[in-house]
Amino acid sequence: MKIVVLISFSFISSFLFAQEKEKIYNSIQLDTLTIFAENEFDIKTFIHRIKDDTTFYQAFINLRYYPHKALGNLWVYNRREKEKAAEKISVIQHLNKSYMWQDRKTISSSGKLRTKKGKYRFTTAEIYYDIFFPSDTIPVSTDISNVKEESVEKSKKSKYIHDLKLMMFNPGEDISGVPIVGKKMSIFDNDMVQYYDYKVSIITFNGMECYQFACVAKPEYKKYKTVIKYLTTVFHKETMMVLNRQYSMRYKSILFQFDVKINVRNEMSNGIITPLSISYTGYWDIPFKTQEKIAFTIVNSDYTLKD
Repeated sequence: MKIVVLISFSFISSFLFAQEKEKIYNSIQLDTLTIFAENEFDIKTFIHRIKDDTTFYQAFINLRYYPHKALGNLWVYNRREKEKAAEKISVIQHLNKSYMWQDRKTISSSGKLRTKKGKYRFTTAEIYYDIFFPSDTIPVSTDISNVKEESVEKSKKSKYIHDLKLMMFNPGEDISGVPIVGKKMSIFDNDMVQYYDYKVSIITFNGMECYQFACVAKPEYKKYKTVIKYLTTVFHKETMMVLNRQYSMRYKSILFQFDVKINVRNEMSNGIITPLSISYTGYWDIPFKTQEKIAFTIVNSDYTLKD
């Protein structure tokens, strides 16, 4: 659903801040004391790299730019978890100079996904097609911009998409806007550190040695104190590119509730990072909107990594 989480910093005296900002660094568990020896950076530098990372966003910029094939599946469920609409599509994406377009073929479709006028009945479905499978020819580039500083059109739809990007590409960061939920999204904030377990490990991912950063809500705080229930990010050890990110967000109140899980797997080829697969499951119940439970998967292949 088109909802965003927006947050604001609370500023305190410089002396207190100098002490409080150490909380996140002192709360992280390392699976080995020599984990950062080879790369010659400490835990503070590592956390800054997580917060300042642009490779995850770059992968999505590249997704829109480079020609490739894609297979998309979308499912809509009712309150009883029964499927009430679904659509499977195959896509071939093309590039001509700085313009991208897609040839889309519907493999199968069931239920009432659209109105008689062709508009999507569900907000999530509309955003899914708008972001990943646009129907128009659009200008593209591999240049990356700061998501926070992007100019946003005045339409509600554009703002929702911009806010969704903030939530996806800057997890745990402050975003201004929806009250109540907003502050709880900031997993690196001093006020939130007490509710989470943080861990940095060295793992093998797709045959490559990687760093894994995990942030998991403590069992006693999963229900009320937190919105992000878990966030794991896998970084390629040599390049620090994000190869995988999984996160779960859940919130429930009298006003609204949502439960969202996202898993994105990236791959590297010739120094270029691109999304290999994207999966999403989300439930939204917001006033004056129809409840939505929608899942989708996207599998990308056969990238042409040249202009």
